[in-house]
Amino acid sequence: REPEEQMIWIVLLFQTFAVVSSTAKYDIWVNVSEIVRKVPPFWHSTGFCPPLPHEKANGYDLSEDEKQNIIYIGSIPNNGIEQVRIHWLLDLVTLENSTGELVYNFTYLDLLLDRLHDNGLKPGFELMGNPSGYFTTFDDDSQVKKWKELVTSLAKRYISRYGLDYVEQWNFETWNEPDHHDFDTLNITLDGFMRYYDACSEGLIAASPKLRLGGPAGGCHDDLKRYPICWGLLDHCDNGVNFFTGDRGVRIDFISFHHKGGGSSLSILEQELETIRKIREKHPRLASVPVYNDEADPLVGWSAGESWRGDVRYAAIVVKIIAQHLRLLLVSSNSSYSLLSNDNGFMNFGPPHFFDQRTLNTRFPMNKTVPKSVETIRKPVAAVMGLLSLAGELQLKSSVTIGNESVGNDSDVGVVASMHVPTDDGDQHDSVQVVIIVYNSNDTSSLVSNASVQLNIVNIVPHNVSVEKMVYIHYRLDNEHTNPAAVWSQAGKPVFPSPFVFDEMRAQQDPITLSGPSPVTSASFWAAQLNVPLPGVDVIHFCSKPMMAPPQVSHEHIHLHQVHENEVLISWRDVTSRCLLTYNVYFSFESNQSYKHAPTQNSIFTVLSHRVPGLKLLNQNEDVTVYYKVSATDYWQREGEASLPVKITL
Repeated sequence: REPEEQMIWIVLLFQTFAVVSSTAKYDIWVNVSEIVRKVPPFWHSTGFCPPLPHEKANGYDLSEDEKQNIIYIGSIPNNGIEQVRIHWLLDLVTLENSTGELVYNFTYLDLLLDRLHDNGLKPGFELMGNPSGYFTTFDDDSQVKKWKELVTSLAKRYISRYGLDYVEQWNFETWNEPDHHDFDTLNITLDGFMRYYDACSEGLIAASPKLRLGGPAGGCHDDLKRYPICWGLLDHCDNGVNFFTGDRGVRIDFISFHHKGGGSSLSILEQELETIRKIREKHPRLASVPVYNDEADPLVGWSAGESWRGDVRYAAIVVKIIAQHLRLLLVSSNSSYSLLSNDNGFMNFGPPHFFDQRTLNTRFPMNKTVPKSVETIRKPVAAVMGLLSLAGELQLKSSVTIGNESVGNDSDVGVVASMHVPTDDGDQHDSVQVVIIVYNSNDTSSLVSNASVQLNIVNIVPHNVSVEKMVYIHYRLDNEHTNPAAVWSQAGKPVFPSPFVFDEMRAQQDPITLSGPSPVTSASFWAAQLNVPLPGVDVIHFCSKPMMAPPQVSHEHIHLHQVHENEVLISWRDVTSRCLLTYNVYFSFESNQSYKHAPTQNSIFTVLSHRVPGLKLLNQNEDVTVYYKVSATDYWQREGEASLPVKITL
């Protein structure tokens, strides 16, 4: 082997035999026949903010780097992330006022929203920014009316462009964290913010009453002097007078706030509970309004370098926070909690911050290539979102004990147990599934150990499913097998990694399969002894066999993007089957000739970086066309029909 290759393998071998601390013993029980409640997954969201100056946000939002970032976010299967909440969107809009009539140019915003749409994502649309710096204050009647017209024009434009069915799913939201007064050139007073809100609300209603609006998107802690706009907006929506209609009370479709963890998982939930209690105390009429924490990160400050953000510690604490919410916040039948979003869609800086910032993916700007290029690596926190995407909408009764004592809500070890039952009787590619997610997380600490977990599942096969048609697969994320940052570190932390190092990092960017697919032999009871590392996440996915093999991947949703002269990024949309072993990518230099399998490990993520072999020998300074097809294979080794070919010229 080359010296670089030898160093990586020696270190990984050492990691395999590393000594760990003592093992705790846990018992987990799950009863599939006892459904606690229906809880649609509420964590399918991320977000980011372009850097200063905000009026030049297009340079960041529309960059090659961000294009790849959005492709990778959209590749998380089963809509594992479906919303990207973005600051300063309206700074992508410019305007002209030469004739006394405002003429808006939406070109940059169109391009960004098209990218989200093409990758199966939707915006968390903050009505934030100042087109061409035109607006100065909303205390001026004329300006607030023009803002309403802007919002109406924007909403109508995208309803026409994408259809109302898509746009009505967007969360339109107020200016981010208004009590910080980060308004750029705008001077927004307390009264002016209420007028701004009314303009946003009425502007959206004028486009369609189905469009939803929420806020105040701020800290909203119990300090009225520090958060006057946050609490003032809730007062306004409850009892205030609408500037445009004169009606008392203004609609608010969701209440959003931001509570982060300070490095602790449980403190997020504790802050949320206190804020929700205060809202209900002050505004009982708003008690049933859905509640969002759309910046619920474990630690404030996205750019701070924290080693845990690069490895499975980040993935495991994300699962732990979700489990805590399922256990406590949603235990009440009248809970209105509807969204928990990690604000981790940012792009990392350059050296030394490749893996240790609050991002889902790592970008490597390859500034020595001609032309310059960008390479993207999926981090464990993105990989765990793929595992979480398997979770069903029905929460199952479960318990975690040590000895005979139940563990607390801050226990390192916990479980998320759920079931998926198809709602579309006509979809013969879907099936009943049970998903058990076991995590081991000591928040952001560097502790290393193993947890001995006796997992017991009662009535594992639902009554309407044949045990002969049930199989399971066991996935894992840990720092030994799924740690691209460790591979990069042991290669010497290169600023410009070699193709070999990129291959080694990508070999560790997906969850590993510990076992399966394996048959379930008893309908009444299933048990396994797990040794879950700290940090670590184990997922056991039980699937009943669908009537049909996976459907054909749509060629209309396959996108080919040239990364470098011989490298193509292939992305596609999910099929409706959820019990997938892998997607398969095939390529050929002739559309009707035999196709070769693009070398890759099994993956349920819908993106592949492919270096086309032998391209320099083929082109001889001429363009070469490469054709791609994509198919899906399920747990029963049934491969669905491949897509029609899609081509790219290199």
